[in-house]
Amino acid sequence: MKEKLTSLWQKLFGDSVRAFGVVSCLFLVSLAIAPAKNHFSEWRHYQHGYLKMIRNRSDAATLQRHFEGGIQQIWLPDLGVVDRCTSCHVGLKEASLNDVSQQPFRPHPVIPHKLGQFGCTVCHRGQGAATTVAEAHNSTLAWEQPILPAKYIESSCGECHRGTLAGTPQLNQGRSMLSRYGCVHCHTVKLPDGKIMKAADDPPSLSHIADKTTREWIYAWLKDPQAYAATATMPNFKLSDDDARDISAFLIANSTTVPEDTIALSAKAAADPTAGATLYGESFCASCHAVQNAAGNLVGGNVGPELTRVGNKVKPEWLQAWLRNPRIYNPETAMPHYRFNDAQVATLTGFLLAKTDSDLLNNVHLEAATPEQVEHGKRLVADYGCASCHEITGIKKPENFAPELSRIGSKPVTQLVFLRGMQHTLPDYIATKIKQPRSFGQNLKMPQYAFTVAQIDSLTTALLALNDRSFTLPPSLTVAAKAESDYQPAGKAGKLMTDLACFSCHRINGHGGDMAPDLTWEGSSVQRQWLMEFLKNPNTLRPALIRRMPKFNLTDSEANELTDYIMTVYQSPAVDRDSMPLSGYSQGQVELGKQLYYGKYACQGCHILDTKMDKGYVGPTLTRVGSRLTAAWVFQWMKNPQALRPGTLEPNRAMSDEDARALTAFLISQKVGSKSEVAKAKR
Repeated sequence: MKEKLTSLWQKLFGDSVRAFGVVSCLFLVSLAIAPAKNHFSEWRHYQHGYLKMIRNRSDAATLQRHFEGGIQQIWLPDLGVVDRCTSCHVGLKEASLNDVSQQPFRPHPVIPHKLGQFGCTVCHRGQGAATTVAEAHNSTLAWEQPILPAKYIESSCGECHRGTLAGTPQLNQGRSMLSRYGCVHCHTVKLPDGKIMKAADDPPSLSHIADKTTREWIYAWLKDPQAYAATATMPNFKLSDDDARDISAFLIANSTTVPEDTIALSAKAAADPTAGATLYGESFCASCHAVQNAAGNLVGGNVGPELTRVGNKVKPEWLQAWLRNPRIYNPETAMPHYRFNDAQVATLTGFLLAKTDSDLLNNVHLEAATPEQVEHGKRLVADYGCASCHEITGIKKPENFAPELSRIGSKPVTQLVFLRGMQHTLPDYIATKIKQPRSFGQNLKMPQYAFTVAQIDSLTTALLALNDRSFTLPPSLTVAAKAESDYQPAGKAGKLMTDLACFSCHRINGHGGDMAPDLTWEGSSVQRQWLMEFLKNPNTLRPALIRRMPKFNLTDSEANELTDYIMTVYQSPAVDRDSMPLSGYSQGQVELGKQLYYGKYACQGCHILDTKMDKGYVGPTLTRVGSRLTAAWVFQWMKNPQALRPGTLEPNRAMSDEDARALTAFLISQKVGSKSEVAKAKR
């Protein structure tokens, strides 16, 4: 063998001429590898495939003219992005290829941005500089960000758009859930604009819990919150029987009592189920509270807690005090002070206490707690971070209780522990962590949520949007969230509006809820007499909506105080309410307006004016709009409704002044008409 190798060496390198020839041949072969590799590259293969595909199409000439061969590149220096995806995805901009489903040739769906503005990897992730499918789409030893699964694509919108976006419902829901389900009580989420995400679930204080409920109910709740209320946002901590027993013992022992004079009820009327149901309905409690019906379906709103089994939970004395004035027990509650009299309180109390489930507490039997159990319960409350959400006397709110999530969307996979069989990607880790947090370790404290698959996807999308890029984007590329104001009304009226919890439903000057109309310009839009009567006895303006404004049992003095404040303070600079009269329009103008209403603009498609003929349930009823709205407001609304209430469904019809005046004349003429209506209005 040695002789053969020696002989071969002599033949190849026996003298300088032979050695030079062999080395030259090897050098030429090595030089040929690069062009040969380039010739057979994947991107060239796909470009050839694209040209072959379009060859026999009717638009082949146009597509051929648009085609550019070779490696294509988008360079975004402000983002530090080099994107060569269009080297393979050559048909992205060709709308005529909408019948093509084969990748990488199909066109990109319509989006608000130009495809060359941000490239591909800003939204889809992956390695933009790569020119092979494996390196571009998958994670490698040098690249941890594979292509983002399509179901999480909205997370990329969240890198630039800091607020709610009409085209990203999944991202919007995920962000809302982070607040609504209290995730940010334990996990700090610092936003790119420097703010810290705040919770929106408003967990109750437990400082006076013994006034409100029993130790047995606390035990059952701790074992399974969703067994009491399907809509409960509190997760299941999977507590053992002993741990639930000891925590309930500590909470009861640690509870302080609200002074007796604030919870005493002077009248004790007999509970009447029929009267209770009527009062519950007239007060529109269902606008905020849900109840399971006989079919097991939830009916009602989600602003307040579910009341399906409230009779198992609350003590009669506490419920009476709460209904009489909830702000005595919780000054920050979203529930208004209804000003019920004692008889109404007793009637509604009896109705709510009848909502029970005999199985909920049937098997809960607790003996008197020992000091050791109470002490153990206190340690458990501290260990599980209960004070992160709830105010508990003697327990300090923990700081940095759970890992910060501010940049979780850029968490390196090398720092993650994956379960056996899991895909080693960040989205898979986040989704599994949300779905089964204890599967990563039985000693972990993160509780079990009852999220649906869609909710898990939404939360994962929102968390993936919290990444390094969202913090380092140039200001010119970011779209700031609409700032929430801290507006508070002043004076006696302001205190009254706080007491009635107006901001739980209404938005005023950028602050408040979205269940009911924005009242920022209410003083310019409505007539004083109508507003006064409405506050005393709210009527139905939108028959198709289940939610209604409740009757707050206001005194004449309180209604006057509110009316004067609204009419004076909530004025639009664009509307002079006294600039147009509320009567005196010619019959010709009124008739022209009627023709425009039912003909040219077909307003009856959304509004009800004639209760016998019109079927429009989208907008508010206009049957007596002439007694409700000011003429100046109606005119300006016809001209440009979005200028008065941004986001309203009412379209801007670019109406002429003549048409707007005629429609205003017709609508202002719609006042209380028939004798029966006049009599009803005078009552």
